[in-house]
Amino acid sequence: MTPNCFRNHNYDSSSTRGKVFHIVGHVFVGLLFAVAFAIVFALLVKLIWNSLMPAIFDLKEITFWQAFGIIILAKLLFGSFGNHRHDRWKKDGRYIPPWHRPSGKPEADTPPSRYHPDWKTYTQYWQEEGNAAFKAYMNRIEKEGKEN
Repeated sequence: MTPNCFRNHNYDSSSTRGKVFHIVGHVFVGLLFAVAFAIVFALLVKLIWNSLMPAIFDLKEITFWQAFGIIILAKLLFGSFGNHRHDRWKKDGRYIPPWHRPSGKPEADTPPSRYHPDWKTYTQYWQEEGNAAFKAYMNRIEKEGKEN
């Protein structure tokens, strides 16, 4: 089966050479976009730095390469490369809600949710006890408000 990226193009799909050129073309375009983004971002950092920092903190203006270095340094100091959401996702890509993650908290502290095992009984509880308790609470609040 041919992947979607190789379908509907003007080259012979059985040609290995055509597939290689297609992949190399995608990689080249991706690299061009990455370089263009890096240049624009570094120019933006340079522009913002040179318009604010000398006036506020009496610092020198910076060059393009210094701005680029600041971006790399900030990325290394304040955030690293790669995806760091592994603690919230299962290996099959499903999100794990906070109350299902091991946290050492007792189960009573977890909020009800459709992911929670007790969710199926929550509606029945609300209909039988929760609604009446809420109405009693609201009546008490109204009485306290009238007394004050």
